[in-house]
Amino acid sequence: MKSFLVEKEIKLSKFLLEKYDGEISFSTVMRLIRGKEVKVNGARVNSDVKLLIGSKIDVYYDGNGTFSSYDVLLNECGVLVVFKPAGITVEKFEEIIREKYSFAKLCHRLDRNTSGLLVLATTEQAENELLKAFKDRTIKKEYLCEVYGKMKKSEDVLTAFLRKDEKLSKVFITPNKVDGSTKIITEYKVKKELETSTILSVNLITGKTHQIRAHLAYVGNQIVGDGKYGLNSVNDKFKAKTQRLTAYKLTFSFEKSSPLYSLDGRVVEINKEFWK
Repeated sequence: MKSFLVEKEIKLSKFLLEKYDGEISFSTVMRLIRGKEVKVNGARVNSDVKLLIGSKIDVYYDGNGTFSSYDVLLNECGVLVVFKPAGITVEKFEEIIREKYSFAKLCHRLDRNTSGLLVLATTEQAENELLKAFKDRTIKKEYLCEVYGKMKKSEDVLTAFLRKDEKLSKVFITPNKVDGSTKIITEYKVKKELETSTILSVNLITGKTHQIRAHLAYVGNQIVGDGKYGLNSVNDKFKAKTQRLTAYKLTFSFEKSSPLYSLDGRVVEINKEFWK
């Protein structure tokens, strides 16, 4: 728990964003508030209240991803789908999940600052099936993101080559194959055009490290809030502390011989931009 004193009249969400100074996103702040993880003068609140000078704020969040509650969107056949907020690693989140689901094991990954649907197995049988499905890319993952500017086409399939630099913890995109590079394919569709940005639905045909962020930046449409591949001037303009990228939709596909066949064709989807 952390405690703060209010020095000026301010909305609770803005106060927390300022105090954590980029460590957590707006969506995380709102999850803390809605989950009653914040006390104002000793009383838990669940709305974005206006704070008065001198108020004491207690926050039940350690800055490293400790939440006492999370959203479960699917829990069947040993398959658990939960919503991971931005600002926490999947490994840390797995530890939290295991407090309730002792066997829970990660079956894929999301970047620390990417929010969205995360799949875990709660039985050994489900783990084997899910790991195979993700390896064979039979589980379709779709992302929602906000990028700067307008796209050249309303939908497109982008191709390029990605090279990973382990020392810099960064990837680089090139139009042609170079030593150490791998071909990447990124499909997108425009969902909504805003004044100076665009909301996209993105489907990874290939799934490489930072592929969405780096590939969209390469074509000139940086993800808003991305501190690594984006533009600081854009992030400042949008007052975006974390990248506006969410894994928002999963479509399961299993063969009749699979013990998870009852989930074949099941879609788990979030119709909300969780970074806002």
